[in-house]
Amino acid sequence: MKIKTFSAGAVFKWTKEYLIKVLTQARNPIVTDPMLVNALTRIDRQDFLPDTLKSQAYNDVELDIGYSQVLNKPTVIAQMIAVLKPKFGGRYLDIGTGTGYSSMLLAFIAGDEGHVYTMERVQWIWEQASQNAKKYPEIKNIDFLYRDGLDGLPQKAPFDGIHVAFALETVPEALKMQLKVNGGRLVCPTTDMNLKVIERKGIDEYEEEIVPGFIFDKAQHGLA
Repeated sequence: MKIKTFSAGAVFKWTKEYLIKVLTQARNPIVTDPMLVNALTRIDRQDFLPDTLKSQAYNDVELDIGYSQVLNKPTVIAQMIAVLKPKFGGRYLDIGTGTGYSSMLLAFIAGDEGHVYTMERVQWIWEQASQNAKKYPEIKNIDFLYRDGLDGLPQKAPFDGIHVAFALETVPEALKMQLKVNGGRLVCPTTDMNLKVIERKGIDEYEEEIVPGFIFDKAQHGLA
C-alpha cells in the first residue's frame, strides 16, 4: 500500500468536497469502499473541532486538541479505517477516542446492526467527544467509555476490528486475542514509525502486514 502525503497550501483552502475528492479520486485513491466514502461524506470533521479550529477542519494537517493530544490528518484517519475494512453489522473497538471523529465514522459504517466501543483515558477529551457525538442523534450504536484502553475490552469481545490511535512498541497479545477468529482485523501504529495490520486467521494464527511511514504519539498509561 503506497503512503500518500498531502499538505495544505498557504493560498488554496481545502474544503470538505476537495478533501473527499483527494481521498477518492487520486491516481491511487486512499478510499475505494463506498461505505467509507458515504461515512466521510456524512460525518463532518468540522463537527469534532472547537470553534477556534473549524477553519482548518479539512486541511491535511494534525490539529492540537489539548492535553498534548492531536486530531490526526484526515488522510491518515482515512487510511487507517480503510485498512481496517469495516463493514455493516460489525463490532469495533476504538482505543483512543480523541475528538470522536474516527469512532463516529466506524459507527456510521457499522449501522444499527453493529456496535462501536470507544475508550479515552483523558476525562476532558472524553467529555468533549461525547458531546460531539450528540450532533448525530440518529447514530445510537456507540458507547463512549472513560478508561485506559491498553488492555482492550475483553468483556465485549470478540471484535471484527480494533483501531488504536497511538503508537505502541509491540501489539499486546491481549488485544490480538479479542479479535474475531477468521477475519478480525487490528490496525495499530508502532513506535518504529510503521502501521501494523493484523488479521486473525485462526485461534492462534495471525497474518501481519507492515505499512511504513506513520508517526504517532507514543501510548500513555492511566487515567487523566
